[in-house]
Amino acid sequence: MNSLKIKNIELKGKVILAPMAGITSFSYRKFLNKFGCSLTYTEMISDCGLVYNNNRTFEMIKTDGSDKPLAIQLFGGSEETLLRGVEILENSGIDYDILDINLACPVPKVTKSNGGSSWLKDIPAMKEVMTKVVAKSHKPVSAKIRLGWDENNVIEIAKVLEEAGISFLTIHCRTKKELYIGEAHYEALKDLKNYIKIPYAVSGNIFTLNDAIKALEISKADAVAVARGGIGNPLLIKNINHYLNGEMDKIEEPTIEGQINFLKEFCDLLVDEFGEKRAVSILRGIAPKFFNMFSNTKKLKNEIATTITTIDSLFNIVDNYLKNNEVL
Repeated sequence: MNSLKIKNIELKGKVILAPMAGITSFSYRKFLNKFGCSLTYTEMISDCGLVYNNNRTFEMIKTDGSDKPLAIQLFGGSEETLLRGVEILENSGIDYDILDINLACPVPKVTKSNGGSSWLKDIPAMKEVMTKVVAKSHKPVSAKIRLGWDENNVIEIAKVLEEAGISFLTIHCRTKKELYIGEAHYEALKDLKNYIKIPYAVSGNIFTLNDAIKALEISKADAVAVARGGIGNPLLIKNINHYLNGEMDKIEEPTIEGQINFLKEFCDLLVDEFGEKRAVSILRGIAPKFFNMFSNTKKLKNEIATTITTIDSLFNIVDNYLKNNEVL
C-alpha cells in the first residue's frame, strides 16, 4: 500500500477526497471513505460562521470518526477571524486530524471578502497570517492553493507557505483567473520538488484513471485529489488506488446495477444525516451524476434533477427508466 505522511499523520494511500462546497458533507465523506480515500476534507468552513456560532457551520464539521483521517478546511479574509476560528475548532471537541486553510477558492462571494484565492494577491500578508495559524494550531496545517491569482507563481507561493510552517499542500492547477475553465496545467508543478520538501497533492480535472495517472506523472505530486470527477463515480477512487498499488487486474468498470446500489447506500447515509426532505434536495444535484458514465441516460438524469420529491420517487424513476430503455 502506498502511504504518505503529513507531519505525524500517516495516510494509508495517496488518493484524497478534495473539499467541495455543498458536496463533502459527513454522509458524503463516510460514503466515499469505503472506496479508499486516504484523507477526507469537510466543506469550506467560514471562520465567521464559527465566531458567530452559526448552527449550519457547526453541522458541517459533524463527524463520528468514520470519515478519518479528516481535515477541516477553514476560510476567511482576516487574520483576526481566522485565528479566532482556529481557537474555536481546537476547543470544539471535534475529532479532526489536519487543519486546512483555503487559499484557492475563486468564487466572488469568497474573494470579495478577501478570502480564498484573494490571499494569493498579497504574498507577504499570506505568509504572516499562515505563520500565525501554524503557531496557533495544535494540529498539522495544510493549505489549498491555485497556481496564482492571474499568473503562475506557484513556486513562490509554495516556498513561502513551507517557510510559514505548513506540512502539506493541495494545488489546483489553474490560476484564480481561469476558474474551472480549460485544461489543468499539471506541468506547472513538474519542478516543484526542487524547491520545497513538504509533500503536495495535484488537483484539477481528475475525471478518469488516465487523468490521475497523467496528473501524477507530470506534476511529480505525492498524491492526487479527486473532486468533481468522483461525484457519482466512487470507483474512480478505488481504481486509482488499484493502479498505484500495481493491481491492474482489480480495476473495475461501473455497471448500472452497481451504480444503483452505490446510490442507495449514499441515500441511506444522507437521510440519516439530514432527514428525507433535505436529502432529496441534495440528491437532485448529485444523484444524476451516478449515471453519467452510461449512454442514453440524459432523459433519466433530467427527470431525477427536476421531479423527485421522495427517495422512493427517485428509485421509481430509475426502475421505470430501466424497464423501458437500453442503458449501455
